[in-house]
Amino acid sequence: MAEIDIVPGTMLGPALGPVIGGVLTQFLGWRAIFWFLVIISGLWLIPYTLTVPETGRNVVGNGDVPPQGWNMSIIEWLRFRKQEKAADGLTRTATTENRRLAQAELAKHRKLRWPNPLKTIHIIMEKDVGVVLLYNAIIYTAFYDVMASLPRLLEDVYHFNNLQVGLCYIPFGCGCAMASYFNGKMMDWNYKRVAKKIGFSIDRKHGDDLRNFPIERARLELIAIPLSLGLSSYICYGWVMHQRTHIAAPLILLFFIGLCVNGSFNILSVLVVDLYPQSPSTATAANNLVRCFFGAAGTAIIDIMIDAMGVGWCFTFIAAVCIVASPMLWVEMRYGPRWREERRVKMDEKDEAREMEERRIEDLASAEAEGRVVAQSKT
Repeated sequence: MAEIDIVPGTMLGPALGPVIGGVLTQFLGWRAIFWFLVIISGLWLIPYTLTVPETGRNVVGNGDVPPQGWNMSIIEWLRFRKQEKAADGLTRTATTENRRLAQAELAKHRKLRWPNPLKTIHIIMEKDVGVVLLYNAIIYTAFYDVMASLPRLLEDVYHFNNLQVGLCYIPFGCGCAMASYFNGKMMDWNYKRVAKKIGFSIDRKHGDDLRNFPIERARLELIAIPLSLGLSSYICYGWVMHQRTHIAAPLILLFFIGLCVNGSFNILSVLVVDLYPQSPSTATAANNLVRCFFGAAGTAIIDIMIDAMGVGWCFTFIAAVCIVASPMLWVEMRYGPRWREERRVKMDEKDEAREMEERRIEDLASAEAEGRVVAQSKT
């Protein structure tokens, strides 16, 4: 098991972005936002190039195979150079040879392929993954409906300027950051608890084989409390905005929405990767595709919904959709393990068929080569 460490910045960024944008717009104009993005992105490349290591399994395995020079970060390359210089000649030669052999073994199974977007669609069609993706997209849409509508509501209800609107995102961002941090701790704790309960041995070095582990239960047991609290805060937020209460009320509720609703779809996003560990990047792409599609549709119509239904009933309706759809999580816990095993069996059968075909082609090639050698010897 790799411990879950959800970096707070992944959701702190979208929440703090409006704060920075409000400051820049208020004092320097809206064009300053784009200059800021160009500068900060360029500056970020410096520590990224210096420190971020190669993590691709087809390059470094489980982390025990050093990457090739051009795959290393600058600091990593300098460290290897220092180690080589410190070693004596015989040790250096043996270490270099072992590293080359390990890299060559990984390279045998590494092929250059064109990106295939259909793989993402294929993951969405898997029953167990599809259920999680759909519900995750629903609560993700609810989350971004708040973010998208907040500037308009603050301007209409409280007559705030750009700077004041931006500052109102701070409680939201704090909730998101805390959710990301505490979610990782809670998921690690519950994973260990479930593993201990069923007598499952955790392999920290090579990772766990989840085929006999109820990963759906280990993740989804945690979601009931934050989801309930988050959706309750969501409904209250709509009605305090409708009643035009003191600004403290919506700010407190924004904190709990960021903490609980964001925390809920963080748990589901981790589960998506757990369900498809053989291709986590494709699973993440599928998650982003579905939830961003729903989120874009939701934020496009949120103003229309507010105008037609009123603020209170609009957010009550969105929360009700999340509540009505929540039995999908029970379906995942109940039937997900069986669907996951069915998918694993199908994938194993495909792998075996592919290996047999590759061996057949190799045997044919060997037979043809032997035939050519015999023919040449006769001539």
